[in-house]
Amino acid sequence: MTEDVLALDARPHPGSVFFSRLADIWHRGDFPLLGSVSIRVRFIGLVVLALVAAVTFGTVLQVAGSRIDTMLLAQDGFRRLNDLASDMRSGAAAAENMQEQFVRDRDLAAAEAFRREVARLRERLDAMAGLAGTGPMAQAVAEARNGLDTVADAFAALEIEAGRLGLSEKDGLRVRLNESTKAIERELAEWPNAGDLSLLMTRMRLAERDFMLYGLPSALGRHRAAATQFDLAIDSSPLPPTTREEFRRLLVVYAADLTAFAEGSQTLKSEIGRVRDGVKALQPAIGQVATFAREGMAQAIAAQEDERHAANRMVALFGLLSAALFIVAALVLARSVTQPIRLIQGAMERLAAGDHTVGVPGANRSDEIGDMARAVGVFKENAIAMVRLQTEQDTIRAEAEAANRVHLLGLADTFESAVKQTVDLVSDRSLVIRDTAMRMAARTDAVGSGSLAVAEAAEQARTAVGHVVEAVEEMDVSVGEIAQSAAVATEIVAGAVEELNRSTDRIHSLAELAGRIDRVVGMITEIAGRTNMLALNAAIEAQRAGPAGKGFGVVADEVKQLAGQTATSTREITAQISAIQSATADTVAAIDGIGVAIRRMDDIARQISTAVGRQAEATSRIGQCVEDVILDTKVVTEGIVSVTQSAARYCGAAIGVMWAAQDLAAPAEQLHDEVGGFLATVRGTPRVDAATSPSGA
Repeated sequence: MTEDVLALDARPHPGSVFFSRLADIWHRGDFPLLGSVSIRVRFIGLVVLALVAAVTFGTVLQVAGSRIDTMLLAQDGFRRLNDLASDMRSGAAAAENMQEQFVRDRDLAAAEAFRREVARLRERLDAMAGLAGTGPMAQAVAEARNGLDTVADAFAALEIEAGRLGLSEKDGLRVRLNESTKAIERELAEWPNAGDLSLLMTRMRLAERDFMLYGLPSALGRHRAAATQFDLAIDSSPLPPTTREEFRRLLVVYAADLTAFAEGSQTLKSEIGRVRDGVKALQPAIGQVATFAREGMAQAIAAQEDERHAANRMVALFGLLSAALFIVAALVLARSVTQPIRLIQGAMERLAAGDHTVGVPGANRSDEIGDMARAVGVFKENAIAMVRLQTEQDTIRAEAEAANRVHLLGLADTFESAVKQTVDLVSDRSLVIRDTAMRMAARTDAVGSGSLAVAEAAEQARTAVGHVVEAVEEMDVSVGEIAQSAAVATEIVAGAVEELNRSTDRIHSLAELAGRIDRVVGMITEIAGRTNMLALNAAIEAQRAGPAGKGFGVVADEVKQLAGQTATSTREITAQISAIQSATADTVAAIDGIGVAIRRMDDIARQISTAVGRQAEATSRIGQCVEDVILDTKVVTEGIVSVTQSAARYCGAAIGVMWAAQDLAAPAEQLHDEVGGFLATVRGTPRVDAATSPSGA
């Protein structure tokens, strides 16, 4: 029993087995299914995963944006409803104003404007009906449409009744009432002794006027009372019977026309009330629509904000999940590539260090890393084969070195005899070369002495010409400075000429301006004279008018005094202007004289500049010729120096050859010793110096 318990305790826990296996997979980088997939396909899969995440993310954004756009459309619909409701209110107020204007001014243009405004209100109601849908909003829009139809019908009846009454004094009942009134007044004008009929007619007209202006029923009562009195006065009047009957007929027509006009006015007033009541009835429906639109817009804004927050949360959550998934996939993919490569790298380093027992990980994989591992396995096999071949090569090299040593000993004997013959020949020839070099050195010394004398003479000539060049250059510099000074003087004189021309133009302009001022002063003088004459005429007329023109005479005296003061001031201004003109003329003459002098200076400066330019050209040509002489002298000097240097070099070379010939014996002896040492090394025997060898002794 105790052994069974110990066996159970020794079993690994399933969770620990899973994590240990997962750690082993992470360490080796050999993830299931990835080992059989190529690296290219893995990266393509990672890119596809990123694209899928991006497309899904874009789809989420698109869906969220679509829902937000839908809510924005609803919000725009409610905003449009609110705007239409506001337009309905303003349109209803405008229509009411146009109706009032039509009633007040009997203006057909106002009636036409009222109909256009009603048509626009109907268009707005149609638009509101399209946005309202169904429910209370649609019912409110329908009520507003019915109210607008009622207003339109009432205004049509009002317009008809106003037309029947007459939109002007020349049509409708107005013209009939006016004609019947004028008929009675014409008849009364023919009978001036008609008694009280004219007074009663005046009372009827006053009552008619009050009714026309104020629409008071009491005015109609006063009119009927005056008409009854007029009828009774006809009987008591001294008029012929036929005239009395004519007055009664005209009175009946007048009363009938006024009664018809009064009834039409009452009907018109009733229609006006209907229009006003209809416009007032529109306001609650329009207000209900506006309230519904505002509440709907507020709800749409709140829903849009909620949807926006929800979309932001969804996008953030999906973005985090997508990023986490992509990071995990990228880490797994990178681990599946980098870790096997690191393991293969470690195996290669051990192989390079000479450990041929190391195993190559990942050789059983079917991806590029498996190909790399198998290539490393081939490298391992080649390294083992190279060790074997190195051992075989060492054996073959030892055998070849033994055979080569025998061959080198034979070659050393042959080389020794050949070198000794060559050294003896070199010693003999060095003596001949030394003698020849001594003779060449003697001849070259003589040539060098003559060349040095010629070179010194050429150098002295070149130095003299150089002094001439320096003098010419100094002269050229002086001429250049003179030319520069002349150019500066020319520029200064030219600037003075230009400034003089501008000053002359200004002085002439000043003279012209003074002339214009003189003309203006003349005009002022003429105006002062005319003003003085007018003041004199006014004083004469004031005296003719007597006391009534006394005030006018005082004003005329003031004007005369002002005219005199103006004339005095004008004369003083004229004197000052004359002085200015005289001074200006003197200034113009003086400036003209200065201009002549400056222009003469300009001509002289130009002549100096031209002469200096010709002198500079001549100096430049002299300098060029001297420079050519210097160049030729330099060529001669350089040629002589070259000959001298060549002679010196030849002499030095001859001396060097002589010394080399003298020193050639020692290197030949040294060569003999070195060859002996080399042969001793080749033969493997101790080296014997020339001083201790038998031949050297």
